[in-house]
Amino acid sequence: MVRTRTFVTLSVAVLVAFLILTAFYAVQESRRTREFIRDHELPSLGLAVLANLDRTAAQYHQAGDELLRYHFIRDWILAGEQDEDALREFLETVRREHRMLDAGIVSDRTETYYGTDGRTLVLNPDDFERDGWYYLYRDSVPETNIDAWYFPETGEIGMWVNVPIYGPDGEFLGVTAGGVDASHFGEMLEHYGSFTGINIYMARRDGRLVFVSDQRLLQPPAVTLGEIWGRDVIPELVAARDSGRSLTLQPDGARGPVLWGHYSRNWDTFVIVEKGAAVLTERARTSVLKSMLPALFLTASLYAITLGTILYARRRITVQARLLEALAGTDQLTGLHNRTRFNEIVQQETQRVQRTGEESCLVILDLDLFKEVNDTYGHPNGDRVLKTVATVIKTELRSTDTLARFGGEEFTILLPGTSVEGAYHVAEKVRRAIEARRFPEPMTDLVLTASIGVAPLHARTNRDFDTTYREADRALYRAKDRGRNRTEALTEELLNAISAETDQANRSTFIEEAT
Repeated sequence: MVRTRTFVTLSVAVLVAFLILTAFYAVQESRRTREFIRDHELPSLGLAVLANLDRTAAQYHQAGDELLRYHFIRDWILAGEQDEDALREFLETVRREHRMLDAGIVSDRTETYYGTDGRTLVLNPDDFERDGWYYLYRDSVPETNIDAWYFPETGEIGMWVNVPIYGPDGEFLGVTAGGVDASHFGEMLEHYGSFTGINIYMARRDGRLVFVSDQRLLQPPAVTLGEIWGRDVIPELVAARDSGRSLTLQPDGARGPVLWGHYSRNWDTFVIVEKGAAVLTERARTSVLKSMLPALFLTASLYAITLGTILYARRRITVQARLLEALAGTDQLTGLHNRTRFNEIVQQETQRVQRTGEESCLVILDLDLFKEVNDTYGHPNGDRVLKTVATVIKTELRSTDTLARFGGEEFTILLPGTSVEGAYHVAEKVRRAIEARRFPEPMTDLVLTASIGVAPLHARTNRDFDTTYREADRALYRAKDRGRNRTEALTEELLNAISAETDQANRSTFIEEAT
């Protein structure tokens, strides 16, 4: 009962904690979503809009620049604006060639408009609806720009390419105005405005809208940019324009829309991309719902999770134990078996040989004068040589053979089911392969040799591994004594001869050296 009550209490505590964490995660996810839109999504979309506007502007600028070719308009103004028919004939020719809707100029000397529609109008700075565009242009004296106006009576956007006219001495003489087809411009912006939750705004420097995805905002009485969000964003946009940077805003705080704004010099307008608050709220709500779903399955899965954790932990412990066992029997430098593990394998093979009567052999290999390798090339290169030798030996052995490093430059090999003669031939193959091996810089001149001793594992029960090791070691010493770089096999006849010449003290010395 106590265990059941404890488990229920723990389950409820875990569930409550999960719900709290879920709510916290939902809040954080909502914040991250808004930050991603503000810092990545809107700037990318805004830059795409600007790129398309600039591409369209380049096409329009080409048409506007044609009005200033040959300096006809400049010279006409400097001559006193005498022959209007000649001016209109020139303007009409350029208009037809470049398929403009209309063409005209404003002379700053007389503040008079001349157009291909036959009108000659003296501008009035107090009539902003008709003539405000010119005075805005003149006050800033920009380079070529594109001016857009919304006409509420027709619901259309009119567009003119304005190019400044300068005299030979740099005097500002006026501006040309070429009307162009705005259909492509409108279709392009409407395409971006069709994205879910996205609105595009274009506004003059004074905040008057010239384009917006929701054209109801352009209908009289038209609102200004500063009135849309209940906060005047114009000063911040002007500051960003003066510094040449883009601007991100959240005029209504964390629950409102996110804005990205930039000043387009080609169009002399502010371009604003808005992500609506409704879309942001929907994303946050979706995140909350997705986060809450696991809570429905928490209680039912708690027992399975606990059991799975226990089983997983047991498996991990088993794997770690096996790994530690493997590491305990592995030489860290070469990855071969070490002496401890090799002894275990040979003992098992000795028992098998005693049981079956088959032949097996033990091989001991020692690299000749290896100290000179370390002294000449350094211990790091010496370690590389040892690893290379281990690889060379393995390539000459069968998959059933066992190779180990006993320490230093000494290696041992167990050859199951192999006679002394067969083991001798295997040892010779290994020796020749080592001698033929060449090493990279700085050891290109290194010729490495090895001395090898071979001894059989006998079926007689009174011959254990230590005995066989001593015999193979004695064969190795005979190879060293006879000039190195050779293989000596300890046969029964040779063993009997050595035994007659060696007393028990020498045998004890060999045992101490081997162990």
